[in-house]
Amino acid sequence: MIGVVAVDDEQPALNRIGKLLQEVNEVQVHGLFDSAKSFLEYVLVAEERIDLVLLDMEIPGIHGLELARRLRTFRPDIQIAFLTAYEEFAREAFDVEAMDYLLKPITKEDLARTLERCVKRIVPYKADGGDIEPGISVQSFGIFVVTTEKGEQVRFRNSKGSELLAYLHHHDGKPVSKAQILDEIWNGRDVEQAQATLYSTIYQLRKDLEICGLQDIINQTKTGGGSYRLEWTVAFNDVAAYEEEYLLYKQTLSLAHALRAIRLYGDGYLTGSGYVWAASRQAELELSYVELLEAVVNTYVRQHRYDIALNPMKKWSQLMPLNERLHAKMVAVLLLMNREADATIYHGLAMEMLTQSDETSSLMEFSAIASNPYSLF
Repeated sequence: MIGVVAVDDEQPALNRIGKLLQEVNEVQVHGLFDSAKSFLEYVLVAEERIDLVLLDMEIPGIHGLELARRLRTFRPDIQIAFLTAYEEFAREAFDVEAMDYLLKPITKEDLARTLERCVKRIVPYKADGGDIEPGISVQSFGIFVVTTEKGEQVRFRNSKGSELLAYLHHHDGKPVSKAQILDEIWNGRDVEQAQATLYSTIYQLRKDLEICGLQDIINQTKTGGGSYRLEWTVAFNDVAAYEEEYLLYKQTLSLAHALRAIRLYGDGYLTGSGYVWAASRQAELELSYVELLEAVVNTYVRQHRYDIALNPMKKWSQLMPLNERLHAKMVAVLLLMNREADATIYHGLAMEMLTQSDETSSLMEFSAIASNPYSLF
């Protein structure tokens, strides 16, 4: 059962939220508030378990973002989903670690998706009143991290144990032959020595996992030369969550989904790991990430929010420093911000870099960009 509270100063909208929530069996509505004051007075003394707050972004007297920041100071355990008629606050919403961002009028499907996300993050109650521990969480963007159902991070005795678990997770439960593992993780090593290292790594990895209560999750078969695969149920997989948001963006073209995906991507797939076997997956995810960055840039420019557009453009340039379209758009944004001197300097530096790599074309012609900067978006 999920404990939910909604805050919206518009009574018709608040009534609609309440009606939608009442139609969900797994939800217990603890309160519908039409002001920030009444909500704060309640949440400060509430004995009921509050898992989720559906919070209107624009409340008289205090902005929803400020209200969320206040809530975070004394109830960081409560999940927040913003409600608004405008997408323009999506970026700021995630600055306060909001779980979701729903556009009005809210649909039954949107609410169901938000509640599903909430279930994955909270610690719900058992029927007997005790706590059910959340499921296993796996982070593959950035440093590989596994967090157990008890919220304990798995500690690996050696780096190869961490790499092997990441490798098996990378294969999403599919069996991987011993020969393939040796080739991709211990390539170039003496075969007998590599096999011995694999067996000792498997042994130690199992011990590391057992210490955290994760037992019998590495399945081994001896047929066909032998293979290994993971047998575990993951409650939260950041890569799967990213791909879900990316797919939703492709279906809806909603800025909110694009921003969620960008936030999940972080520094990239297993960034800094040096795992050669991860390279193709890294490239695949990077392409979709760049697509999202460009989409966000285009949206912000169309909204005349040029200063905000610069941040995703910088991320894009770090990944693709020789992308001509990116540099042309950067020049255009600077011109739209009435920073012609900066645009000229940037154009000169970009041209020097692109010319050295033979990447220039008419797209970078300054006069053409200056004549109609918006045409690039």
